[in-house]
Amino acid sequence: MIKALVIGDGGREHAIALALFKSGAEIYSYSSIKNPGITRISKKYKIGNLLDFEEITNFALQERVDFAICGPEAPIVAGITDALEKFNIPCVSPHKHVAKIEGSKSYARELLKKYNINAYPNFKVITNIEEARNAITEIKDFVIKPNGLTGGKGVKVLGEHIFNDAEALEYCSKILPQHKKVVIEERMDGEEFVLQCFVDGKRLIPMPLVHDHKRAYDDDKGENTGGMGSISQKDHLLPFITKEMYEQSYQIMKRTFEALKKEEGIEYKGILYGQFMITKEGPKIVEYNVRFGDPEAMNILSLLKTNFLEICLKIIDSNLGFNDVKFENLSSVCVYLVPEGYPSKPLKNQPIQIEEDKIIEKGCKLYYASVNEENGILYTTGSRSLALVGINEEIVEASKICYDCIKYVKGRLFYRKDIGSEYLINKRINKLKSLGILK
Repeated sequence: MIKALVIGDGGREHAIALALFKSGAEIYSYSSIKNPGITRISKKYKIGNLLDFEEITNFALQERVDFAICGPEAPIVAGITDALEKFNIPCVSPHKHVAKIEGSKSYARELLKKYNINAYPNFKVITNIEEARNAITEIKDFVIKPNGLTGGKGVKVLGEHIFNDAEALEYCSKILPQHKKVVIEERMDGEEFVLQCFVDGKRLIPMPLVHDHKRAYDDDKGENTGGMGSISQKDHLLPFITKEMYEQSYQIMKRTFEALKKEEGIEYKGILYGQFMITKEGPKIVEYNVRFGDPEAMNILSLLKTNFLEICLKIIDSNLGFNDVKFENLSSVCVYLVPEGYPSKPLKNQPIQIEEDKIIEKGCKLYYASVNEENGILYTTGSRSLALVGINEEIVEASKICYDCIKYVKGRLFYRKDIGSEYLINKRINKLKSLGILK
């Protein structure tokens, strides 16, 4: 039996571990909290610091794992793949040098510019307040992005999070000491979507498109979060994304993959995640990630028809073909339940009760995320707690499956009530029509 090490402890990692488990792998897990969804299917698990590479490597060697896959971005960007490969443990995650495409927003933007991949807005990379002042004067309608990792919560948009130049400069002053660089770029108008690809060093195998909902509250109000839920459509497009837009996006990712190889001289292996904005000029990159999205992984892996273990092994061996990856032609909706006060002031260490058998009876999938199990009781942490995934022919029907099951979860949690709603889908379509992007 193939031994797989899963690194991480959220809903995405539960989805990864479960997909590997169902594919016949023996699961070993390393996480910072005791996620019950992961630990119950693990032959052995270890709790520790996700950036303690010596500890992770020792655990992998002790258990003689055949390969590893890392869910969260921080260990990948810090070099977990390089650390494991020193001991001949292959990893379905990219090397540190190419992981810069997520770890540094300035690197990602400058790579696209250098290789003439015209899928980015006007941008400036600033290192001090004077440069920031000049950039916001020039760009006017801008977005501010810290250079490094922020867990999806560091981006500030003029008119939504900050409202004048003084607030913009104050935010730059706050983040420059930690991040050293800040990207100030033109705000793009359109709708966002995500294309993820399996990458074996030679080929990019695309997955169904997913649309994430970043804002904390209904109707896209409130703070940015790690993602409150996501949808995918049975034709693997989205209600507001055409086949042509999808193909353009795939070509952008393919050219980026080729540019990375030229720039760093290293083959990219693992998952490449492209977050796009569809604009009047076509798809443009919002950002790249070097791993599955969360929640997007739960949509995708819930729909995967082919053996995920075999996909991982073929990525390692650089022989993954387009016919090796198949997905169900069904729609999916993922809804996250999160602690009250999330994202800025989440209630921590609050007990949660889940009637898991009733959720499964309803045909809904349950993924445990940032919950910690102590003496058989689940407690909230500071992040998203658990996700429900409904699958059906239509997005709206898949959404109903999720919301029908929320009554089986008790605790001081909240959730968006409009993920996969007809209202929100039509809102996206109408916006793109008003911008002249859709007819």
